[in-house]
Amino acid sequence: MEDEMIASAVSDAAAERERRKEEARGRRCARRARRGRRWPERAPDGWGEAVAGAARTVRFAYGQTLGKWSLGELAFGINYYMRQQGNLQHEYAGSDSVRLGGPGAREELISLLRYMKLCMYFSKKPYKVFLEFGGFDQSDVLIKKSKARFLKPAFTIVRDRDSKCFLLFIQGAISVKERLTAATGADIPFHHVVAKDGCVSNLVLGYAHCGMATAARWIANQAIPCLSKAVEQFPDHRITIIGHSMGASIAALLTYILRENDKLLSATCIAFGPAACMTWDLAESGKDFITTIVNRNDVVPSLGRVSTAKLRTEVMASSWVHELREQIQQTRFLGFVNRSVSFMRSHVPFVSDPKSKVVDVDMLQPPTSEAGTRSSEDVNCVTKKRSTLVCWSCSSARKQTVDPAKHTRYITNQTDVDVKTEKNDTEAADTELVSISFGELNLQPLDNEDTDKEDIKSPLKSSSEGQVRESLTNKQMEPSSSSPSEDPLQLYPPGRILHMVALPAAEEPNTSEQGSREEVVTLYETPRHLYSKIRLGRSMVGEHYMPKYIRTMELLIEKLAKEDMDSDQLDLL
Repeated sequence: MEDEMIASAVSDAAAERERRKEEARGRRCARRARRGRRWPERAPDGWGEAVAGAARTVRFAYGQTLGKWSLGELAFGINYYMRQQGNLQHEYAGSDSVRLGGPGAREELISLLRYMKLCMYFSKKPYKVFLEFGGFDQSDVLIKKSKARFLKPAFTIVRDRDSKCFLLFIQGAISVKERLTAATGADIPFHHVVAKDGCVSNLVLGYAHCGMATAARWIANQAIPCLSKAVEQFPDHRITIIGHSMGASIAALLTYILRENDKLLSATCIAFGPAACMTWDLAESGKDFITTIVNRNDVVPSLGRVSTAKLRTEVMASSWVHELREQIQQTRFLGFVNRSVSFMRSHVPFVSDPKSKVVDVDMLQPPTSEAGTRSSEDVNCVTKKRSTLVCWSCSSARKQTVDPAKHTRYITNQTDVDVKTEKNDTEAADTELVSISFGELNLQPLDNEDTDKEDIKSPLKSSSEGQVRESLTNKQMEPSSSSPSEDPLQLYPPGRILHMVALPAAEEPNTSEQGSREEVVTLYETPRHLYSKIRLGRSMVGEHYMPKYIRTMELLIEKLAKEDMDSDQLDLL
């Protein structure tokens, strides 16, 4: 009896040990999974981490672009909405904005223009040419990191003897690795500690762009020891951090980090066309030491996940599909392409595959009486009847979040079309076709669509609609591996914002000698809330480049100089 009790106790103890090991193993796996879902807050140490991070960034970028936007919305919807929206430059010159002028604004612009040219030379020219243009020699170079890597941008620190400044230049998104850094657009916590007399006087909580914040921390680890020694050697020198585009956003975040060091409290930032990279409170807290310059229609300071989602909603609400359909019907070339591709789809099995997740413009048209009387023998005939247009098609996202309640009417109408054209012996195949072809199409119903949903009742309709709703609901609840679990936050450009606004010459009272199509550039200090919305324009990409910034600043300096001369002449009179 005692032996049995001992054996039972031993077996129970062994089972308990195994249970505890399993629980510990499960906890370790859960911790590893949580660490895997968390976006990195430091630069990768080796090539393995860099490759894994780059792959995750590519998945994330795809999920935010082609994973959400259909090809039709990208190719036609944005262009149509841009024409419908018109030029919105005047919104930056509203009552909330402050117009700047006078000798003070002109002197500030002259200084900013020099920094802009230095930034362009560092990014685009050989390093030796950059030093010659800035009047620097090799003894003025503190750090030189010319080769950019993933989450490790190129930067340099030089001593400017004339202005008694240490200038830190950060390169923008020029190479593929730097563009991957800019594409790592998840939101991560980023807090700023405001210290005064060795004590914490304020703590600003917020979030920032993952790739840019990680790059800023990496530069800080490289630059803080060097700058601390330099400031001790030249205590009358200040620190100015300069960048353009992605480099400007990294420069702004780096300024927050440097100012938490007692020796580097003089750090300021000049950001040319920075991307939206931080939440509101962080951006507002930097108005005293960060100056942001925006050129005309530059879209980058407003570009973020939330603002892009707002733009997509507005594009979807526009009637671009109706206009595209009319354009195809009226254009002989597009009609020829439409018929040619339809012929190819009807004879090539791969192109005519109903599982191709492609929907054409003709499928968006209301059903006709001819379609109601014609029947088909198999699923291939269904695809053949629909005059497809692959080159103008709208490819939907595989894991796109769709609200079933918003699309019930559209799905029901399209199901009715299939009910009219299919026999009962193809119910299963047609149900799959409806679920794939229309369940992932994210478009609004046409205004002239008058199909009566209540008149047609069929078992196929109810089964198809139920399957479509179930598919959409499952997609809505399915977590996406390419997006973070939390909702994206609205990000803004940092600091004090100076916007160079181009207004038509007719709106300026003293520009009658210029042509009616000429634009007059005016400098405004604009409120931050204007950059929560993307304002489309045909030059919104071209005006982001550094030569365009330089040209606009030169025009603005000339205009302010002329205004000062006219003012002086009036004072003499």
